[in-house]
Amino acid sequence: MRNTLLLLVAVVSVAASGCSKQSSPADTVATFLEAVRVGNSEQASASLTPLAQQRIKENDMDFAPPASETAQFRVGKVEMFEEDKAFVESVWIEQDADGKTYDESMTWGLRLTEAGWRISGMAAHMGPDQPPILVDFENPGQMGGAPNTTPAEQQKGAPRQAMQTSQDPFNQTVPR
Repeated sequence: MRNTLLLLVAVVSVAASGCSKQSSPADTVATFLEAVRVGNSEQASASLTPLAQQRIKENDMDFAPPASETAQFRVGKVEMFEEDKAFVESVWIEQDADGKTYDESMTWGLRLTEAGWRISGMAAHMGPDQPPILVDFENPGQMGGAPNTTPAEQQKGAPRQAMQTSQDPFNQTVPR
């Protein structure tokens, strides 16, 4: 009986320690957005992949998100790609100086690292007739619009999803 109890305690301890490291992709995005909302740059930076943190430092970029007392956010759908990659949708809700509320939709790219799920990039959705702005935190300074679209295709009025081929977003390069 005593050996069974010790084994049970050992299993619970290992499981509990593993759970804290392996937070879900949605939890990581929520932690990141809350850190941005309150202006905690250390916590926000810790939510990025180690490579993203390294590249931001190498490029002497200041990672200091502005705090906002009026901001709110919602974390939405999680879509898994393989076992170690995920997309997480979110909406950032903010008030302007006149008190008018506006929403910004974003999709976050995450990778599973040794420390758990971490953010590697994002796509900011700019509106129904605009391609998203893509930001790869692992390659800072590179931004671009939606891959595989041309202005001519956009002018035809075809939905953006119909113009894009399905690709692994983690293996795309952003045009310079």
